[in-house]
Amino acid sequence: MATPVQQNRSTRLHWTPPPSELFKTNFDGAVFPHDKKSGIGVVIQDHQESVIASCSKLVHQELCSEDIEATASAWALSFALEVGVKRAVIKGDSLFVIKGLREEERLLIPLGLLIEEAKQLSQHFEELHYSHVKRDCNVLAHNLARHAAGIPDLLVWMEDIPSHFL
Repeated sequence: MATPVQQNRSTRLHWTPPPSELFKTNFDGAVFPHDKKSGIGVVIQDHQESVIASCSKLVHQELCSEDIEATASAWALSFALEVGVKRAVIKGDSLFVIKGLREEERLLIPLGLLIEEAKQLSQHFEELHYSHVKRDCNVLAHNLARHAAGIPDLLVWMEDIPSHFL
């Protein structure tokens, strides 16, 4: 059994691969209050860290941070299905959203409706797991979400990602 490693702020967290039969799908949301808009970033990788697909999507309204994270989770599931992913580990840095996605019960709050949309999409997967990651482990999805501020609607990259996002 491995000994847990205590990490401090200067320790860089490393990429962890999903099991070989699953794809890792990271999502993140960003809010641009000055522009009254929000952004979504998604990156899908295989177990060898190869990018399968990624995207930046602009949302033409300013959402609160939890709402954009929930919206991003649904978009990540939809995007994964569009590119043919049916077995995945979905990772995001909002613990509240990840917990909501794992819950069997419906959340009776406005955010619950956004999470329910993601839950509906999850029914189309053969295998799906949810995982909370620290922001340090979600940098690529975060950078893609921030990039959405400068695009008109949606940018998709297949099997590659521009190096300035890394």
